Amino acid sequence: MNAVTENTASPATAHVYTSVSDMPVCTAGLVDGQYVWKGEDASRVFIFFTGAVAPAALPLSPVFQRWKWLHKFSNPVVIARDPLIQRTGNLQLAWYAGTQNGPTFDDIVAGPLRVARELSNGEICAFGSSGGGFAALMAAVRNHVDSSMAINPQTNVLRYVPQMRDKFLQLYTGGACELNQTDKERLSVCESLWRYHDKCRTHVIINIKDLLHYHSHVLPLHRMSKLMNYESMTFSCYDDAANGHNPPSQGHTLWLMQKWWPKCIAASHRKELLGMRSIRDLETA
Repeated sequence: MNAVTENTASPATAHVYTSVSDMPVCTAGLVDGQYVWKGEDASRVFIFFTGAVAPAALPLSPVFQRWKWLHKFSNPVVIARDPLIQRTGNLQLAWYAGTQNGPTFDDIVAGPLRVARELSNGEICAFGSSGGGFAALMAAVRNHVDSSMAINPQTNVLRYVPQMRDKFLQLYTGGACELNQTDKERLSVCESLWRYHDKCRTHVIINIKDLLHYHSHVLPLHRMSKLMNYESMTFSCYDDAANGHNPPSQGHTLWLMQKWWPKCIAASHRKELLGMRSIRDLETA
């Protein structure tokens, strides 16, 4: 293990810093409950959002997915904590949506945004897949970030698999499970799309073999964005029957990120990137 990799210690044992200014460059640690990598190129900063947490990992909460990747980034990265995912609970996914009476998505994302701005005065970039992709899109649609990428995302919580959806709604509503229009906007990217300023570079990537997310989540957003003439929201697709909803491998995902955010991957790790031959515009699918 090299020295840089050692500096991305497991979140469970990571050093807790009072502020990012206390962190050495190319070091990871916890700041205000968020897991932070202080990359050396502060021209942009990433916020990663976490998807569903495996039941076996819940006792380790807060869980920060992809923390082992961070030393490969030249830019700083903040992995956002979802406060609804608790080590003593059984909720695996909450989409950073909060609860009906608060906190809201905007409240929750304010923490990682504050840390991100302390790391960089440049572009704020949101990234996530699956449930984390929902949060990355919502951060874009609600105009919190400058660019965003979501892979195989949910775009409507109410269209997700009933087991996870219903468990979340019980907590979200306090057991009432009654939703008003404000709730529907908070739980659907399409319902919130009217807020989008069309200035954020937003890219959605979908495996067309992931049938649930292709038909029920991404295609409705694609149609709505075209109807509203949002030029800054673009869509790509690929074919991977074996992986289905699972995101592309680390090498493929980092390649996608490098294409969308040039030079985000440190030069010493670019040889690990793996291109995707089947990637293409969704319009040509």
